[in-house]
Amino acid sequence: MARIRSVRYHVLRDTADRRVVTDDVRLDRRRDRDIFENRIAFVSLLMHPDGKLYCGITAFNTDIFHRFDVEKRTFESLGYAKVAEEYEVKIHRSLELASDGTIYGASACLYGLEHRLKAPGGTLFRFTPGEDTIEKLAVPVRHDYIQTITLDEERRLIYGLTCPVYRFFVYHLDTGEVEDYDYMGSITHVSAIDDAGGFWGTWDKREHHLFRYDPETREITYHRHGTPNAREEANIMYIGAGPVDVMRNFGDGFLYIGTTGGSLCRLEPKTAAVEYLGHPVPTRRMPGLVAWHDALLLGAAGDNRGGCLFTYDRGTGAFNHLGPIVAPDGATCYRVHDLALSPDGRTAYVAETDVPDRSGYLWECELET
Repeated sequence: MARIRSVRYHVLRDTADRRVVTDDVRLDRRRDRDIFENRIAFVSLLMHPDGKLYCGITAFNTDIFHRFDVEKRTFESLGYAKVAEEYEVKIHRSLELASDGTIYGASACLYGLEHRLKAPGGTLFRFTPGEDTIEKLAVPVRHDYIQTITLDEERRLIYGLTCPVYRFFVYHLDTGEVEDYDYMGSITHVSAIDDAGGFWGTWDKREHHLFRYDPETREITYHRHGTPNAREEANIMYIGAGPVDVMRNFGDGFLYIGTTGGSLCRLEPKTAAVEYLGHPVPTRRMPGLVAWHDALLLGAAGDNRGGCLFTYDRGTGAFNHLGPIVAPDGATCYRVHDLALSPDGRTAYVAETDVPDRSGYLWECELET
């Protein structure tokens, strides 16, 4: 039976200053220099065919894009601060891989609303590994920043959801056209595209129902249901956010949904029916889900020092708890935010965020099957 064989963590930067910093605090580079320069969190992970792990982080100094060498276990800044404006302080679940190796990303913010009209808005960008160039493509929505993107390479589209106003947009890569569908009232942490090309998200600030966007007709179908316990599981990520922590298409005709309450569900796109599969771990949050061996899914979950890994067998419906993410020195993964898998499937990398009094770390879990 699969389990976590060993755990270690990697520190990009950390602070001696252990003050708790809320999202809407505007730090001063001189007065709060240690926190401004060194308090970071890992929020997006992308394993690239070049064998490197690309990391989107939260960083007040706008140095938000890094590359991790998995063999040398070293970090390298990719220089986003050179092209950033001051409100671009994280890449929040917004790294997408194209078939030619190009990485598409988007910038997010942490500003208080009193800064809204000063902030230009989140940027879509393109990064080419090897050339290591960052090309800014567009600011799709003024003043709002981009929490998550989904790439449809076949149709040359990037879907995006924004914050602090929860808006939905479609960006056309070839023409630069932006379809702005404005306020949806809800937001997913990660969305997905079904086999027919439809993009799925959530709408309605109270019930957090599902919606499907059809790129052929440019029409949205607003369903009148969501995931199980949607109302109860909303607001767990942050105020106003919906219950969908991650949504993935693994090629078997379904979309798999991890919820903020820690449940795994399955969406049948043709009927929009949602099936509850189970609650595999004793914790909230389930932002990480990847395909693993054969019919298995590997998931990362955990909140409030409850980080852990589990598997789900799509053939049998069985769950297996692989164990907690705890290092030999007793350090624990505070809040899971993303999951990436090494090409050989032997190592899981987990992003950690929102630690109250230190930086988030990159966690490396060696797996045994």
